[in-house]
Amino acid sequence: MAKKKMSSRRNRRATLRDIAEATNVSVMTVSNVVNGKSQFVSRATRQKVEAAIKRLKYVPSATSRKLRSSQEFSIGMVIMDEAPVFLADPFICLLVAGLSNHLSSNNYSLTVQGVRPESFREASLFSVAGTDALCAILCGTEADRRKNVDFMMGRHQPVVLFQDSLNIKASGIAIVNQDDEKGGRDITSHVISRGAKKMLFVRPLVQWPAIEKRLKGVKKAAARKKGVTLDVLECEESTFEKTQEALADYFADADIPDAILGGTDAMGIAAMRYCQDHGYKVPDDILITGFNGFSASNFSTPSLTTIISPAYEMGQLAGQLILDRLRTGRFSARNTLLPVSFKQGGSA
Repeated sequence: MAKKKMSSRRNRRATLRDIAEATNVSVMTVSNVVNGKSQFVSRATRQKVEAAIKRLKYVPSATSRKLRSSQEFSIGMVIMDEAPVFLADPFICLLVAGLSNHLSSNNYSLTVQGVRPESFREASLFSVAGTDALCAILCGTEADRRKNVDFMMGRHQPVVLFQDSLNIKASGIAIVNQDDEKGGRDITSHVISRGAKKMLFVRPLVQWPAIEKRLKGVKKAAARKKGVTLDVLECEESTFEKTQEALADYFADADIPDAILGGTDAMGIAAMRYCQDHGYKVPDDILITGFNGFSASNFSTPSLTTIISPAYEMGQLAGQLILDRLRTGRFSARNTLLPVSFKQGGSA
C-alpha cells in the first residue's frame, strides 16, 4: 500500500498536504512557510519544511495562492520618458532585467510600461487592477515628481522609486539610488588631475534626478580647484544626433574645452565622435568622459573613461525590498544608496 501511495505521488504535483505529511507538521504551518508568514513558524520548523519543499519539488499554484491571499503576484513598473525607445537605454534595460529576474525567481511577474510625462496618470497600469506593488522612474521638477508620487501612494500599494532625491517620510515607499554625486565628483577630479581647466558638462534637457546629482558632484569638484571653469550644455535629447547638434552650436560660439563630461555614456561617445570627426585628438586635445559604464564604453576608440553603475543590482535589490514589504508589511530598507566606481579608459 505504501509503495502504491508513493508511486501515485510521483505521478502528480506535490501538495501542501504532502509537505505536511513529510515533515509531521500541520498543513497550516506549511502554508505559513510557503506564504512567507515566518512570524508564525519557528526557524527549525521553517528549515525542515523548506527542505521538504525542495525535495518534493513543490511548486505553489498561482491560482490557489491568489485565492488565499487576494494577491496578484504581479508588480508594475512605470518609466517616465519622452523617448519611445526607452528600453534601449542600457541603464533602464539592466535595471529592469535585475528587477524582473529577481521577481520571477520568486514566482512574481513584472509588467513594464513607458509613459510620457504629461500622460503619467493615464498609464493603464493605474487604471486596471492586477498589481501588488509599483516601481517607478520619474523625471521633472521636484514638485511634479512629488505630485506623481502622491498619486501612486493614493492607490494604497507599496511603491519603490529608482534614482530619486525626494525626501518622503511615508512608510509605504522606498527609494533605491546609486551614488551619482560621488560619481560626478570622481570623474571631474580625474580630468582636473589630467590638467583640464575649462570643462563642459553635457546633459539632457529633461530633468532627471540622477543627472542633477551628477552635475552637483561635478560642480563641487570643480569649485575645489582654483582657475577651473565649468559650462553646462543642455541637449534636447540624450541621443547621439541631438548631442552632436548641441555640440556643433556650442563649438561655433565658445572656446574649445579641455574636457567634455558626458552625462551618460551615450553622450560621451557622441562627443568623442564629434571631436574626432572635426580633427581633434582624444585625449591629446580634448579629454572625454561618460557615465554609467555599460558595454558600449568598451567599444569606442579610445575606450571611454566612465563611472560604473550597479544598475542590475539596483533592480535586484528593489525586487527584494518589494517582496519583504509584501511578506512582512514593512520595507527592510527605506533609502538605499549603492556605490559606483571609477573606470579608467583611454579617452581621459
